[in-house]
Amino acid sequence: MLDLISLVSFFVLGSIGWIAYKIFIWPFYVSPLRKIPGPPSDNPFYGNVNTLVARKDDFIDPQLEWVEKYGKVLKYNGLFNKPTLFVADPKIIQEITLSKTYEFVKPYNKGAISLIGNGLVFAEGDDHKRQRKMMNPAFTHSNIKDMVPSFIRVTSTLKGLIEDEINRGKPSINLTPYVSKTTLDIIGLVGFNYEFKSLTSPNELAAAYDSILNNPSSTLRIAITLLSNHIPLVRKVPIKMNKKFQHACEVISRVSKKLVEIKYKEAENGELKGKDLLSLLININRTLPIEEKMTDDELKYQIMTFLIAGHETTNVTTCWALYLLSEHPHLQDTLREELVKAFPDKSNFNPTFDEINSLEFLNCVIKETLRIATPVPAVRRTNLKDEVFGEYFIPKDTEIVIGISALQKLPEIWGSTAGEFNPKRWLDPSLIKNITNLNYMPFLNGARGCIGNKVALAEAKILLGMLIRNFVFQPVEGFQIKKRSFPMSKPDPHLELAVSIVES
Repeated sequence: MLDLISLVSFFVLGSIGWIAYKIFIWPFYVSPLRKIPGPPSDNPFYGNVNTLVARKDDFIDPQLEWVEKYGKVLKYNGLFNKPTLFVADPKIIQEITLSKTYEFVKPYNKGAISLIGNGLVFAEGDDHKRQRKMMNPAFTHSNIKDMVPSFIRVTSTLKGLIEDEINRGKPSINLTPYVSKTTLDIIGLVGFNYEFKSLTSPNELAAAYDSILNNPSSTLRIAITLLSNHIPLVRKVPIKMNKKFQHACEVISRVSKKLVEIKYKEAENGELKGKDLLSLLININRTLPIEEKMTDDELKYQIMTFLIAGHETTNVTTCWALYLLSEHPHLQDTLREELVKAFPDKSNFNPTFDEINSLEFLNCVIKETLRIATPVPAVRRTNLKDEVFGEYFIPKDTEIVIGISALQKLPEIWGSTAGEFNPKRWLDPSLIKNITNLNYMPFLNGARGCIGNKVALAEAKILLGMLIRNFVFQPVEGFQIKKRSFPMSKPDPHLELAVSIVES
């Protein structure tokens, strides 16, 4: 009995000692990163994480404040004071994203993989190369042009619903669920030729995504999401939040699997002739040699990836564009003037791909929104080998954060007004010549850049174009919108705006 007590005591004391070493000693006295400058830890358990994910009353960027104070390569403390490297240096970013793409891998994220599977977003090495090569033909210019009528059809439904709200005398409208469901319905059509119709009727899949992505982030929710990457068992704790997450993952997986099965049956019957992304992928897949094919699971994972990445980027970008234009009515008027000139009859807003892309100021508004309110403020990588960044030695398995949000607001690139929303900056030749895919990267770049970025841009332009051509958006007096940074950059608690109809 005494030996058992001694053994347990040794184990407990050893565990306490190991935890104390990892939290209080390793980060500050042993870690090779300890000499890299950076903010002091705010807390032994959440380090500086709360500073990064806290809701903001404005567009003040903690990433940028760190860079201005400590430099473009700095160290901050993650959960449990884990030393984390933060990079906003274009030369180092080139090495990570272009020169050595597959030597910097994504840290394992159990929660995200549970949600969207091990598809193109999380595949690594040869698996990623194979999936990317196989998927590229589905995103050709001609295929994207064919998607535009679907963008217009769903957005027209949204326009009608907003008009109904206005005609009922509502002084303001919560646009967050409307825009989110619109982009979900669009990706259903162009992704799988599937009518979710979440704008007009209850939909199981839309509800699953909404429970995960659109509910305000509580401190507990953020903590569980982050902790689950270090301690996966946290997701097994039987609390309401975890049960909702698990249910949503089950729904997304089940619906995705069903969509693949439907397409396969059509293919077997020789009826798979659609131009939606899934049909294109399956038809391409059937022509490949066995070593280049995607498995059924991988195809399912692509659906899950399309559903999240394919509708969230456009959703977030459109919401922020509407918010920023409501705060800058003269810029909203400028955009509307361009749209009125191009489409005098607002009831016949039916642009082609080339027509919507020819609108110069609309393009500037989208670019500027992606710059100042980029949907993904940072991306994470882990180095598979020891590296040297400037004067700093970076041991393998270091967690590295690429600060996209800070990078896109550096005054040395974007000028003294870098923190302001100004679409007209994109008309300045002296600025444009300094912009590259290493200092403006809302869709990342290289082999791991967003494969659907041209789809997202065309969709956002159609969506924003139709809304601004038909409605005037203004702030709601007394309603404060903050910026939520986790899990994506979104208006918090939601996008509430006063909306009125543009008279012919």
